[in-house]
Amino acid sequence: MIKKLDLYILKNFITKVLFLLIIISSIIFLTNFVEMIDNFINAGMGSKEIFNYYIFTMPMFVSYTIPMSVTIGAILTMLAHIKNNELIAIRSLGIGYFRIVTIIIICGFFISIFHFYFENSIVSNSNHKRSILMKQYNLKKNKTKLRNFVEDIDKNKSVIIMNYNNKKEIAKNITIKEIDTKNNIEYRIDAHSMKWNKKLKKWDFKKINLRIWEDNILKSQKNITDTSIFLKNITPIYLISEFTLPEEMDYFELNKFIKIKKESSSSTNKWEVGLHHKISYPFSNLFLILFATISAIGLKSSNVSYGIGLSLLIIVIYYILIVIGKNLGIEGSVDPKTSAWIPNTTMLFITFYYYKKYIF
Repeated sequence: MIKKLDLYILKNFITKVLFLLIIISSIIFLTNFVEMIDNFINAGMGSKEIFNYYIFTMPMFVSYTIPMSVTIGAILTMLAHIKNNELIAIRSLGIGYFRIVTIIIICGFFISIFHFYFENSIVSNSNHKRSILMKQYNLKKNKTKLRNFVEDIDKNKSVIIMNYNNKKEIAKNITIKEIDTKNNIEYRIDAHSMKWNKKLKKWDFKKINLRIWEDNILKSQKNITDTSIFLKNITPIYLISEFTLPEEMDYFELNKFIKIKKESSSSTNKWEVGLHHKISYPFSNLFLILFATISAIGLKSSNVSYGIGLSLLIIVIYYILIVIGKNLGIEGSVDPKTSAWIPNTTMLFITFYYYKKYIF
């Protein structure tokens, strides 16, 4: 009896979620196409390039749609059971509300796991390819050339790169300097350009100007030609990653990048928030389903318009919490991990409060 009931509820839920996933993704796609059509024409993009753009963009749309679909799907599923008086019949058998929604919550857990792997494999890779395509046709403000890069290699050593071209892996107008414990400069290297050497994992310089100081007095100065220098952690991948959004890297790549950044004593708040968001966001499906099902039962109405209105309210509140959490984490007001989980924990507390007050 219970297994048949679980399968019946699960079938209704999955059917609604898949239908909503297709409808909402299509709406987002059409809206984006209308907004971007002028940009495509101005950039001189053909049908093939536009097709590729949306091949790379659709995974992101689907990722955005999944939490919306499961929220609306969970509420509509419960409202359908209320409308057909099925919920009353099930309760008359002595089955509690929580047991009724258990199968949907379990399904939400597996959806969250799927969403995590989908987000960190297909979506991140597609976002990176889309970014390259956007740069190629000037659809994005961030160009291939990156300017004014400053990084601490060690505590007393820093590098300044005024211009870097990723396609050619050439940096221009480079300054490398090291200071002592009293903040007095020890030496400084200036170069017009440097090119990445893949075999040696070093930067090749055609010519550098080396100046050495002692007690703030210039002691020597000389030009050196055809030399290679190892710059700790400064690689083409690192330079591009510095200007790459967390959404364009998967969880493991971003985690590795953060470790490199920490070695150079740089602030990693922005990246850590993005890292923890890669876990908290997929698992939002579980928390949203939990809140949606409990809210639908507490609504005690079979009116579909009320259900859709409630779904939209839940989704809007959740995305507002995401923005608030991210800003607090990036600013350093809250720990990055805590900031990423603010939306989920808030929804969980609201669920428990609603359940105790209106259902229990």
